[in-house]
Amino acid sequence: MIKRKDKKSSFGKRRRCEICELKYNYIDFKDVEFLNKYVSGTGQIKPRLTTGACAKDQRKIAMAIKRARYIALMPYTKDRVRVLKNAIAPANAAANSQHNNQPAAASAAQNSADNTAK
Repeated sequence: MIKRKDKKSSFGKRRRCEICELKYNYIDFKDVEFLNKYVSGTGQIKPRLTTGACAKDQRKIAMAIKRARYIALMPYTKDRVRVLKNAIAPANAAANSQHNNQPAAASAAQNSADNTAK
C-alpha cells in the first residue's frame, strides 16, 4: 500500500472565524442578510460551534441580532414554526374522541342496537 504525502488531512484543523478573516471592525445590525446566516430556522441565535465564529465576534453577532430584533428589522421567531398538539396526537386518540363525543341519545340507541343484534 502506497501512502500519499501530497494529500493533507483536514482532520483536527479548526475553522477560522469568517468575520476575523474579512477583518470586520463593526457588525452592522442593519445588514439583515448577513445576520440571517447566524440565526436558525426557528429564530434562535446559532451557537459558536455551528457558526465557527470566535468568542469576541459571536458576542458582536448576538448584540447586532438583538438590536435588529428590537428595531423590528428581524423577527424574534420565524413564521409558522409552532406545532399544534392535535397534529401530533396518534390516530387511536382521534377515533376514541369521536366515539366519546357522541350525544347521549345516539350512544344509547347504538348500545340498544348492539344488544338486540346479539
